[in-house]
Amino acid sequence: MLGFEHDNQLFSVKEASEISTIIQTTLGPRSSLKMILDNQGRIIVTNDGNCILREIRANHPVSRSLIELSRTQDNEVGDGTTSVVILASEFLKISEILLQKGFHPNQIIGSFFQGLNDVISFLENKLSTSLNLENLEEIKKVVTTSICTKLVSRFSRLMCELSLKALKCSEFDQKLLEVRYSLKIEKIAGGLIDNSKVLSGLMIEKDVSHPKMRRNINNPTILLLDCPIEFKKGESIASFEITNKSQWEDILKMEEDYIIYTCAMIKFFQPDIVVTEKGVSDIALHYLYKSNISVLRRVKKSDNIRLAKVTGATIVSSIEDLEISDLGKADNFTVKKVGGGNYSFITGCTKFSPCTIFLSGPSKDILDEMERNLYDAIEVSRTILSNPKVLPGGGATELAIGNYLSGKSDILKNESYFIFKTMATVFEVIPRILIQNCGASPVSKISQLRSLHFQKGFFFGIDGKNGNIIDTRKTGIFDIYNVKIQIIKTAFENTGALLRIDKILSGIVKKPENPKTSEIQE
Repeated sequence: MLGFEHDNQLFSVKEASEISTIIQTTLGPRSSLKMILDNQGRIIVTNDGNCILREIRANHPVSRSLIELSRTQDNEVGDGTTSVVILASEFLKISEILLQKGFHPNQIIGSFFQGLNDVISFLENKLSTSLNLENLEEIKKVVTTSICTKLVSRFSRLMCELSLKALKCSEFDQKLLEVRYSLKIEKIAGGLIDNSKVLSGLMIEKDVSHPKMRRNINNPTILLLDCPIEFKKGESIASFEITNKSQWEDILKMEEDYIIYTCAMIKFFQPDIVVTEKGVSDIALHYLYKSNISVLRRVKKSDNIRLAKVTGATIVSSIEDLEISDLGKADNFTVKKVGGGNYSFITGCTKFSPCTIFLSGPSKDILDEMERNLYDAIEVSRTILSNPKVLPGGGATELAIGNYLSGKSDILKNESYFIFKTMATVFEVIPRILIQNCGASPVSKISQLRSLHFQKGFFFGIDGKNGNIIDTRKTGIFDIYNVKIQIIKTAFENTGALLRIDKILSGIVKKPENPKTSEIQE
């Protein structure tokens, strides 16, 4: 039964170090890319920390907890997925040192959480500044700082503008935060990245199913289905013995009568558009066309759910259960040709004002990475609009925290002195990695930066493109307050949770290598 056994909290720091080492080179504007072969045989080229870690097969519990941190960070604020894993790994390393020095786990945890409260208070009162949300250029600088570390860093300005336009187009509400329902990203390979743009309305990669159906409808009533409009197939295999032509004609007539009855039920509620996830028979298309109803068939389930959210319609599983309250409304329905295909646009929805971000790129791999980067930009934009506080970027905040904890330790006269001193060294890992990824020497740069912080203030950081020391206020490099707080809280709390574990047990029983041998032994 016992798989991993530990007599104390000396976890396998090697496992945490391996996870951290994998993604250290993906931090900053000069980050390296990783080429990943996933379990489905697809090739992914990315430098996104969460995307890399979710493809890793980790067996050790500590490694799994670090990977989960990255996923949580991405879901909460959309940025900082690499930094949170690096910081958490460094905390595990110093925890091992402190345990070997004879400190009790509860003593370490207490000092960690005391340090967390001090750090949050320090950032809130000493370092954070608020942006003017009416000044769009300031917001663009903050979002660009986050996106410039991605694969599409050359087009970070474009990604920033797309994300802000999308939030504005979808009438972003800080209370609702229903961004995922009102935004959709459509990718079309073969064009230039500069051709990417925000389109008003919901865009579905489908044309009407009958060539003579209406392609432009004002104030349409929309019916959403996840059932087919065709003759139902039997649940079990059935065979018919037909002896003459009239019997065959009777069977066909029964099928046609059923479809006519189904179309008559739909016509009774007078929808202008019918959208279904399943198929629609040719006979049904003919009768619906005669009833002046346009049909979109075999629509993606995600598109159907999004339509239901933005139009106020209810997805109906059976036409017999259809009610008038299940129908949705919009201002306009239009079919347009975009690129090489026809797309349906639905605008002026009742619940939300949806918009579609049209991404154009040279290849599918590039488009997939652009989509991931754009989602990060949207989450960062949403975060900064919710709370406009920012902190100095380029590792300036981390070094300021390190200096603050180091100074705090000098005040303490108990055993927490050594813990705070060790804690202060953890935060220096971020500026150090930024300098290393630029190819510069971190030792001299960190010393100069620390000296500048004591002499001139906390706003001096590292330029991630060349490794030089800069004033972040002049260059406009800022980190978002909510993102940084989430990173620090997650790293502290994860380490505290792991330190409370004194033994790791496994319930997986290994099968004997040779079953016949085990039977003989029994």
